[in-house]
Amino acid sequence: MGQVIWTKHLHERIKQRGLNPDWVDTAVRFPDEVQASSTTDSKKHIKVINGYKIVAAIKRQGSDWIITSAWWNQVNGYQAVHKTQKSFLEKIIYNLVVYLEKLLTGKKITT
Repeated sequence: MGQVIWTKHLHERIKQRGLNPDWVDTAVRFPDEVQASSTTDSKKHIKVINGYKIVAAIKRQGSDWIITSAWWNQVNGYQAVHKTQKSFLEKIIYNLVVYLEKLLTGKKITT
C-alpha cells in the first residue's frame, strides 16, 4: 500500500460534518465493504462503527490512496454512540499498520 493522502476537501467535510477522523482512517484501512462509485471512478470504503455507517470516497493514483470525501449515516436498528472504544487487539493491529506504513514511507515515527 502506498501513502494515504487526505485532501483539503476531505478535511473541510470532516469538520463540517462532525466526523471523527479516526473513524475515517479505520474505514479506509479496514473496510467492511468496498463499492464502486456510481458517479465517479472512485471506490467507497464502508465501515459500520458504533451504529454509524462511515463512507470514505477513495481514488487510486498509482499506489497511493487519495481520500476525497467522507460522510456518515446512522444505521437503522443500531444505538448510536458518539464515543468509540477499540478492542485491545484492534488497537494493536491499527498501531502496527500505522507504524509499518511510516517505516516503509520514511515518515518520522512519533510515539
